[in-house]
Amino acid sequence: MVEFRPVSSRVERLKERYRTTYPVLDSERAKIVTDFYRENEDEMGIVKRAKTLYEVCSKMTVRVEDDELIVGNMAKNYRGATMFPEFGVTWFFEELRSGVFENRNEIEEGFKLSEEDKEVFLSIEDFWRTHSVGARMNKVIPEGYASVAGNGVTTFLGAGKDNSDGPTGHFNANYGKVCSRGFGSIRQEAKDKMDQMEGKVFGNDAKKYTFYRSIVIVCDAAILLSKRYAALCREKAESAEPKRKEELLKMADSLDWIMENPCRTFAESVQATYLYQLLLSLDGNMHGLTIGRFDQYTWPYLEADLKAGRTTLDEAQEVLDCMFLKISDTNKLKSVGGALNAGGYSSGQHMSLGGVTRSGEDATNPVSYLMLQVAARLYIHEPPLSVRVHDDTPNELWEMAIETTKRVGGIPTLQNDKVIIPSLLAKGFTLEDARDYCIIGCVEPAGSGNEYPACGGTGRETFWNMANALVLAINNGINPFSGKQVGLPTGYLHEFKTFEDVKEAYKKQIQYFVDWHVTLTNFYEMVVSEIMPIPIASATMDGCMENGADVVWGGSKYNSSGIAGIGCANVGDSLSALKHLIYDTKKYTAKEFYDALMADWAGYENMQQDVFNMVPRYGNDEESVDELTSWAMDVFSDRVNESTGPRGTYRAGLYPVSVHIAFGKGTFATPDGRRKGEPLSDGISPMQGMDKNGPSAVLNSVARINHVNNANGTLLNMKFHPKAVHGEEGTMKLRQLVETFFDNDGMHIQYNVVGADTLRAAQDEPEKYRDLVIRIAGFSAYFVELYKDLQDDLIKRSEQNM
Repeated sequence: MVEFRPVSSRVERLKERYRTTYPVLDSERAKIVTDFYRENEDEMGIVKRAKTLYEVCSKMTVRVEDDELIVGNMAKNYRGATMFPEFGVTWFFEELRSGVFENRNEIEEGFKLSEEDKEVFLSIEDFWRTHSVGARMNKVIPEGYASVAGNGVTTFLGAGKDNSDGPTGHFNANYGKVCSRGFGSIRQEAKDKMDQMEGKVFGNDAKKYTFYRSIVIVCDAAILLSKRYAALCREKAESAEPKRKEELLKMADSLDWIMENPCRTFAESVQATYLYQLLLSLDGNMHGLTIGRFDQYTWPYLEADLKAGRTTLDEAQEVLDCMFLKISDTNKLKSVGGALNAGGYSSGQHMSLGGVTRSGEDATNPVSYLMLQVAARLYIHEPPLSVRVHDDTPNELWEMAIETTKRVGGIPTLQNDKVIIPSLLAKGFTLEDARDYCIIGCVEPAGSGNEYPACGGTGRETFWNMANALVLAINNGINPFSGKQVGLPTGYLHEFKTFEDVKEAYKKQIQYFVDWHVTLTNFYEMVVSEIMPIPIASATMDGCMENGADVVWGGSKYNSSGIAGIGCANVGDSLSALKHLIYDTKKYTAKEFYDALMADWAGYENMQQDVFNMVPRYGNDEESVDELTSWAMDVFSDRVNESTGPRGTYRAGLYPVSVHIAFGKGTFATPDGRRKGEPLSDGISPMQGMDKNGPSAVLNSVARINHVNNANGTLLNMKFHPKAVHGEEGTMKLRQLVETFFDNDGMHIQYNVVGADTLRAAQDEPEKYRDLVIRIAGFSAYFVELYKDLQDDLIKRSEQNM
């Protein structure tokens, strides 16, 4: 039986402050960066980025909060956010000028903003409208895209629009190297490389020399920031009561040591990890920056501490509680649309635990359990956690993972080593590196500290609307919303003689738009490689120091880019409806069906009901529709997987965050009976409410998708009523269900244990359900902080009983 540790009074105070403090946005970083860019326009790209980080680390406000054992802040204020104008934030200036930003509420991830900060932001607008990544991207968009923009499949805008508001992100830097070596050693390595090249810079070595120069600068920045926190700890110790004074002086000693030198204790490894995460975030906007296999690189320090009697598991738990709360209270600025698509102030700072070691043995250790304890006891949704499952996963980890998920919706998710490791081997990983994978952002598998996978594409243009591709396929490539020809002229549904004609049209549109998406992403990578390198990540990433190349130049050991398809069940169910009602039973002609779609089913309600009631639906263990769904996903993933970029290959994925709702608003009526504007299906889950045969049927359908073909991750969401999985018997049922699914080659599963009645009650009385965490898609959030459309979507999901 799982036992949860008591929560210390310190941690209770920190948690309460986090939950009761409204976020604040300030202009400090934006002003520091703008001033530096204006004064140093002639600086080279990678050196400019390194010096920018050093400038931020030397001038930003540092904070040490009461009760904290782990320190670090993104912004001037507690639970604050800052801005990254160098990536492109036209939306932000538009929200400021229109008044939208100041009227945002908690549901829209609102922030307090002072008039002084607002004036600073407006004063830098003109500069960044011409100097940001988005502005540079607009200059290189191919002329031919003008006829394709507004297609509803890809999310890239046309020339003249801001085609970026975030960094590429979505990678796992090598935190273990920071802990085991420190930036002093990395700095010396870079300096030695430069010394060897002095006076002998031939070929392309000038670029390498400049790279190593940037590494020296970011190492200095990391060491400087840590020592600034050390100095503040000592300053606060002067007026602190005796016990807190002792804590602060101990923290100061560690902060003076770490970042420059190898960590000596578990607490130092935790603090060094968080400070490195902070540095990456200060440089790159916290976009899917993943902390990786935390239990693997910190356990050696805790093990040594326990053996030497320097700490106890209870003390280690408190340190980890403090770190998780630090991750929770950091915030990322998003547009209103971005906030609604993600929700709940989520930031995707993912951690993985369990799995196997590089040699193939079970990797579970005491830190794995401490991580689950944090989420279960504190009811927090950041950082997201994933448990890697394999044949020898201990019973104790199974039990704690499931019990934690019962308490905290969708934390942890469960990942299948038996599918993910082979999928990475197929992408060229060594067996040892494939075994050492972690989960990035939402559900994306990637290398630990040795891969720049760009799982989220360009940062904003991540997702790809497969449902709209099908709409265009049966409407001659014309967007029904605009009447504009944006796709290939593949013909109209009523012109197709056979179902194979439908499939061929779908395939052509998929390939056409995947090619365009890859094209535009590759142009974005070209721009980023010139003006936005990431030397603070490259300093630790395996391969970069050896190759003398930044991660965005392809310097890391492994390289790839990702695209995520949306609308899996909609496409499968739509193909099933067309096949069954038009070509098999001939209940309706193709023209009748086409007219119904163009009318958004108005006046064709009887036909719509036939679609709902007579057609085999994905998620019910119906082989005919499952095979169509699998085929349609392979059409997408095959095209993505054979595509290439400047650094390597592409990987397909099937996951939505919560963009399936926003994408639904821009998707016309679909043949599965869905009206225009309604949400699309969630990940690879069945369409909301369309699975009727229980959880085993859902899992059998989902297992028919080729998960290995989607190495960028697949996402399955399920919802169980608490009564169905109550107690130890319910825990065992859930485990057996997952094990069967994983034996059938499922990649990932996550679930909420909550009843629709509870969710409706939380809508009515949110103050009583303040800590109700719910899994949305690739992230979890507090239910009461989600907008109503998303809450309603969660309520509509099928409630499974066993």
